[in-house]
Amino acid sequence: MRVSDLLNRDSVLLHADISDVGDALGVLVELQESNGVITNGTAYYNAVCERERSGGSTAIGEGIALPHACNAGVAAPGIAALTLRRGIDWGAPDEKPVDLAFMIAVPTNVQSDHLLILARLVNLLSEPKLVRELRACVSREDFIMRLARAEASRFA
Repeated sequence: MRVSDLLNRDSVLLHADISDVGDALGVLVELQESNGVITNGTAYYNAVCERERSGGSTAIGEGIALPHACNAGVAAPGIAALTLRRGIDWGAPDEKPVDLAFMIAVPTNVQSDHLLILARLVNLLSEPKLVRELRACVSREDFIMRLARAEASRFA
């Protein structure tokens, strides 16, 4: 499963003006819901917020967060991506504000896909050059293309 195939033009929002984690999560859920990935946005939003509260922050450092949850309100695996004009405090271990977030949504019956997607994203985002390029993208198509190119190169 390629993570770049789980993104489409309508699941990416670039350079948003969002000032807190709750609003960022809400926007990511809306992106997923508008694509039919999430069938119950409220339930998924609540599951992701609960994951942030009880499971610890999904910020992984270097300004990146990977919010996720397995929930019955998910129809199919999907990813939404968000870049922010200004970073927000997401409770990252390195205390850096987050300005790049990928939300992973996976139905409960394919939880193994959840781990695969998460691992692949972490691997891809460990490359500083790719992260810089994604932050600088001015079009959603370019964002997806750069991620797909990096994924094809790394996981050929």
